[in-house]
Amino acid sequence: MVLYLSQEYFNQCFVWFTAEPLVEQPFESFFVQWQGSNILLGFTLVFFLATKNRVVVGVFDGLERSYKYHRILAMGSLLFIFAHSYLSYLIVQNFIPGLPFDSRAMGALARNLFIGLIILALMAKYIKYEHWRMIHRLMVIPYLAASYHAFTLSSYPLLNFSPLSLWMIFIVSVGTLSSVYMIFMYRYVGFPFKGTILNVTRLNEAVTELEVELPEPYSFKSGQFTFIKIKEKPFNNVPHPFSISGSKDGNLLFTIKAIGDFTHDIYKHLEAGTSIALGKALGHMTFDDHKDTQVWIAGGIGVTPFLSHLRTNPHPDQTIKLYYAVNQIKEAVHLDLLKNTQKENPRFTYEIIEAKTEGYLTVDKIDFTGDPDILMCGPRLMALSLSKALKKKVPHLRLTFEAFSFTGTLVEDTVRQVKTGLKKLKKNHPA
Repeated sequence: MVLYLSQEYFNQCFVWFTAEPLVEQPFESFFVQWQGSNILLGFTLVFFLATKNRVVVGVFDGLERSYKYHRILAMGSLLFIFAHSYLSYLIVQNFIPGLPFDSRAMGALARNLFIGLIILALMAKYIKYEHWRMIHRLMVIPYLAASYHAFTLSSYPLLNFSPLSLWMIFIVSVGTLSSVYMIFMYRYVGFPFKGTILNVTRLNEAVTELEVELPEPYSFKSGQFTFIKIKEKPFNNVPHPFSISGSKDGNLLFTIKAIGDFTHDIYKHLEAGTSIALGKALGHMTFDDHKDTQVWIAGGIGVTPFLSHLRTNPHPDQTIKLYYAVNQIKEAVHLDLLKNTQKENPRFTYEIIEAKTEGYLTVDKIDFTGDPDILMCGPRLMALSLSKALKKKVPHLRLTFEAFSFTGTLVEDTVRQVKTGLKKLKKNHPA
């Protein structure tokens, strides 16, 4: 993944550093224009990664990793915007007469819109998911304004058939087409599987299990997830990702906890007989691609990919130890499946860790006998904390985890770090 991104930036550097300017100018003018072109390249990659196509999933070894770089590139491009705006006075500008829009005004518009929209996107924790998606759709407006600004004001040839021109036209075309696809086409072509919700079961006070009947076979590996879309109100055809928690008589199962607005609506309002559309199965946390000795770590509803494997393979070939962390025992789901699997298969064992009575799961409670591969799925903060501790304690072990956050988390992470810092300060310097 890093190699792929490095190659794109190498291509960018090569065409710029070998290009001939239209007018004589100092190096600092070239540098600021090249730096500005990196903003367009950065957002082109941001938009392309958001398409969730097979190339993206393959190159980045999983969708959650591609979204990680999606956020990194967006933040890096934002920093480039500040730098470019601050240094723009160094550019030797090449005005094209008779244009319908002022090139400099379009640059300022692009800068202000990018900054405003990215800040709003980073505050995803505090806004509705549907509103966050709309903010992302609007990103194409400053992108097109920035492209107009670059092509009509640059003192380098961006509107002919030079290598630089062809490269810049290519990256802007990729970025624009990626945005058009996500805004206008994804909701129609990204969900080729149409089905019906056969059964809706409330497993406890917060968890719903859906049984989905499809008229044609659906190919997936245990541990994968997909995006689902429900047209009826109050779901409004907005796609959301959920792990596939197994299959039953050829029907797909989804086990969903009520956490946000959409999942609460599923728990309260969804009924059997409702139509549903599904995307293709995604995700790389597939169990047969790992060692025969495995440690599974599940946090709350993060148990769903593990349930999928046990349902698909009632007698798994691997030696498995599952650590299932919940706040309270009553939140655990399908304990009967875990008990029966442990009873019938001596190679499978599980342990429930109840935070209310035992505290949170830590690496000291995990048995690493047999040099296992570690697979983990759960809340993002738990997964990040445990993965950091695991890599520190047993750095040679292979760790695969999913902790999806398709929305921005910078503000949430910053608040968390500030709170942690204040707690440490208070502990070390009590009043």
